[in-house]
Amino acid sequence: MSEFPQITIKHNIGNTIYIPNELDVKTNTYMSSNIAAGVLAVPVDNSTDFTAGAILLLLSSVGAENAEIVVSSSHTTLSFVTAATLMAHNRGDSVGEIKYDQVLLAKSATIDGVYTTFSTQTFFVSQQNTVLYDFTGLSTDYYKVQWKNSVTGALSDFSAPISVSSYPVNSVATVIFPVLKAMGVAENDPKITVEFCLAAIDDARKYTEAKLYGIRHAWQQVFEYPIKVYAGANYIPLPEDIDYNETDRSVLACRFMIGNVLTPFNLKYIDKRSWNQIAFSVMGGTTTTAALTGDVSITLDSVGDFPNTASGVAYVETTAYTQTIMQIAYTSVDLTTNQLLGVTGITRDIPVGTRVWSRPTISQPIYYTVYSDKLVFDRIIPDSMQGNNIYIDYYQKMSVVTDLSQLLPEHYREIYKWYLRWAIKYRKDILLPSSDPDLKKFEELVQALYNNLYTGQDTTIITS
Repeated sequence: MSEFPQITIKHNIGNTIYIPNELDVKTNTYMSSNIAAGVLAVPVDNSTDFTAGAILLLLSSVGAENAEIVVSSSHTTLSFVTAATLMAHNRGDSVGEIKYDQVLLAKSATIDGVYTTFSTQTFFVSQQNTVLYDFTGLSTDYYKVQWKNSVTGALSDFSAPISVSSYPVNSVATVIFPVLKAMGVAENDPKITVEFCLAAIDDARKYTEAKLYGIRHAWQQVFEYPIKVYAGANYIPLPEDIDYNETDRSVLACRFMIGNVLTPFNLKYIDKRSWNQIAFSVMGGTTTTAALTGDVSITLDSVGDFPNTASGVAYVETTAYTQTIMQIAYTSVDLTTNQLLGVTGITRDIPVGTRVWSRPTISQPIYYTVYSDKLVFDRIIPDSMQGNNIYIDYYQKMSVVTDLSQLLPEHYREIYKWYLRWAIKYRKDILLPSSDPDLKKFEELVQALYNNLYTGQDTTIITS
């Protein structure tokens, strides 16, 4: 790892150093069987390309929840002898030999000063970044990083000095700092703090967004966002950062790409009223208490959709990607207790909140609607599509401004400087009139933006 990734340092209260986990992987293989946490041996397909002796192994890929680094003391062709693993792993998970497992952070008050080691940290491989805190760090401090192999003690060269002031050209800092400099605001001003300036920029963004309400900003577009589906389900949760989740206002399109007999056509959006007329095959209930393997009854929130017959059949959605839709039989329905009775065929535990269907249509969805944080299908996902991705195109909500390094993707971000100038003056004098020229200039620029905005997406009006 001779070259270093783009390290980011954010300054609010102290400094936060973000180091992307770009690990130097020599060679890879795959686990040949599942292993539990705490094992001392990792079975693999082929380890012949790995270095002999004590080496560092990355189990699973960077960013995976069960990713971890372990030390291997020796290996055969099909197995590594390791320190006890912390996480369970599955067959097919990657196993890679890495050169370094730790990052050393050194600090200096000046760019050419003496750098002393500030922190040594093992890479956070279950995340995309390794994050280090310097609670007493100043915006004038400089840092260097180098990689370390904790087994051999080998060290890389130091990186070039990295400064807090090295902000991207489209960051919040490049809006705030020129204004503070032009207005002669000292860094230690007790009223015009970093937190105050961040809040002012956030207010300016909210004002602009409200003025442009309903406008589809090109820089908020997210395309081809994958969400895995469960067999036996008829919905997916919408992304947490979607701008609006009660209708399709923020959803552009959605589609299946694997095992999709309708490729390359998008699923068709219909409103809730139309969905009510075609989604007659999504009847059933939701479990209100857990049912265990072999239980003879299931309690639901409602059993009104289930025929009260001695030969009743119901279908249970999956709750893990290794499962298939479970078909169960029942002999009677208790409308008072909302239970299916005389149940047979429960071959796995059913958690609370699981959908149980009555006479469903199980096939690839054609239509969808949006309500209550969900994208809801007209049909039940079949076993053949278990774990497949549905890809959606949508608009993100505007993020909250929280730090100086945060990027402002909007091309009109320079207009926020006028609002910040007014906010600083108002902070010092609350009697400042609303006719202040900086505030008026900001409002005029927002209005000009509204009058000349290019959205990047056409609006389609459906008349039939």
